[in-house]
Amino acid sequence: MKMPPIDKQAHFWWGWAIAATLYPVSLWLGIFVAALMGAAKEIWDAQGHGTPDVLDFAATALGGAVGGFCCLLLTSL
Repeated sequence: MKMPPIDKQAHFWWGWAIAATLYPVSLWLGIFVAALMGAAKEIWDAQGHGTPDVLDFAATALGGAVGGFCCLLLTSL
């Protein structure tokens, strides 16, 4: 079953939110946790709770990286 593009957007924004929330602790921790949560979600899906998709993981990890570096950019202004 192919998921609609809105699903990838949700993964991206959740990754962004995780990284932005953890940014005050550490930029790299925020990015790492966003990627880790994306992987955990896909593992959960693979156990019969959903449809696993490597692109969902990629969208979450990319959202984490973008969110972390947006925070870095905004705090350096």
